[in-house]
Amino acid sequence: MRFIMIENENSTPIAINTDNITSIKIFSGQVCICLGGDTPVSTKFTTIEAAVDYIQRAASVSMGAS
Repeated sequence: MRFIMIENENSTPIAINTDNITSIKIFSGQVCICLGGDTPVSTKFTTIEAAVDYIQRAASVSMGAS
């Protein structure tokens, strides 16, 4: 399980499990990440290619020491 951070269209940070990504699509002019069993997450990405590139390169989210 690998989590990465993205921002939705409202600049709200969201942690996404990359194992659950089923597709990346454009809905109503916005690039959306589709997750298994959930509604699509609208993102700030401008192209599908940019989203794929970021997902592949993004650092994993890790829990810091409390």
